[in-house]
Order: sequence, then C-alpha cells, then structure tokens
Amino acid sequence: MDAKDPGSIRAVIEIPAGSSDKREHDAATGTFPVDLRDGVPRRIRFLPYPANYGYIEHTLMDEARGGDGDALDVFVLCAALPTGTILEIEPIGIIALIDDGERDDKVIALPVDRSLLTMDADDQHELPEGAVEILRLWLTHYDPMDRARVLHVGGRDEAMEAIRKWWIGA
Repeated sequence: MDAKDPGSIRAVIEIPAGSSDKREHDAATGTFPVDLRDGVPRRIRFLPYPANYGYIEHTLMDEARGGDGDALDVFVLCAALPTGTILEIEPIGIIALIDDGERDDKVIALPVDRSLLTMDADDQHELPEGAVEILRLWLTHYDPMDRARVLHVGGRDEAMEAIRKWWIGA
C-alpha cells in the first residue's frame, strides 16, 4: 500500500452506535478512555451517537495541510459494534465539516462484511431517505461549544479522494 492506493480500508470503532460517552483511542496504552474537556469526562448531552464512530487506520488530517491533527473520522452504518472493533469498510460518502474552527471531515461507510449490513448502498445518495440528514443534523447539534458547520456532503468518489489525501500508509 502507498499514499496513492490505500487498498483495503479499515476503521477502528471508538464509539458504538447508541453511546453517549465521547471516547478516543489512546495509541500509547491501546485503550479507549472517555475524552476529557477541562478535566471532566465528555458525555454527549444530546442524542447518542447515531452510528458507529471511529477513525480510518493509517490516515492523518495533518494540521499543516489544513486538517485537525487527528485521523480521518468515520461513521460506520450498521448495528452497534463494540469499542475497539477493527473492520474493513466501504466508503460511500463524506460530510465535509468545520468543527471547533478546524477541518474535521467524516467519511460515511458500510462494513464490507455483508452480515453486518442493516442497509446497502454504493453511494450516500442511495441510502434510505433522511439517513445522511440525521448524521448532518447530529454533527451540527451534539456539541454546541464546537459550533460545527457542514460545508457540503459528497459521494463515494469524494470520500475516496479524502482517504487518499490523508493516507499516511501502513
């Protein structure tokens, strides 16, 4: 695999669908502790996460190139998966987002393992009506302190372009 061809794309689930604790992977310990803000555990005080949330392995939205300094985030659309699950995904869309003043895009993906599917689509435009709108609305309301705003929603090709852009290799 190289920067131009990520090959199989894998996601690491930090937060299962339906959860309200904001967790982030700690690479040093290999754990997924609850994120802290001002020393206080972050619990979403809105609706819980509408989909499995995590990041795409081997990506980095480099701050020097306009990113937020973290891996490229992903929503994996299927039933709740445990924290720490690593699975191969098929990107079908992307939500281009400014969050807390930084570019913080969210890839929309389905699991490659068809036994996990609750819906099937090749592009975000083929999802059930309202599915992407739920994600968009959730992102702009779950944390009022961050003042997130959606720039636009793109399809599969744009999601793949973003993955290639932020790919740092295996």
